[in-house]
Amino acid sequence: MKKFYKFLFFLILNFIFTSKIVFANQLDNVSACSGVVIGNASVDFSLGDQKGFDEGIKLGITAYVSEVFANNYSKDDMAIADKILASNTDKIINAANTQTFDETIFEEVIKCYRMLSILVMKNADTIKVNSKKINNIINQRNKLLRRMLSAG
Repeated sequence: MKKFYKFLFFLILNFIFTSKIVFANQLDNVSACSGVVIGNASVDFSLGDQKGFDEGIKLGITAYVSEVFANNYSKDDMAIADKILASNTDKIINAANTQTFDETIFEEVIKCYRMLSILVMKNADTIKVNSKKINNIINQRNKLLRRMLSAG
């Protein structure tokens, strides 16, 4: 009987640690795809497609921020997710700038647009409740990215 309780305790402890990792992985996946979509939108901007840029930024930021608002992530998890987002944005921009934007990158971009679209539908209620905050963040990031991409 003592072994059963030890085993049960071990299972519960394992579940707690594993669920925290899975929980953070969801934010990491969302931030990775948001970065890819924002990076692709930045490439659209450099090609003169203002509407594509605006829509890509809107989708990337809305999906990412809605995931943050919908769940109670730690500051550490969000800091890591922000770095993942920035890294993937840079990856797509660099691929375009070095002529290495190939079929594999294109498929990743398409996969991320699909994933984020599904996430936005899933988080629709959160987006409605926080629409003013989300729109302010979108406008702020849009202006900042336009300024950065137009420099030099």
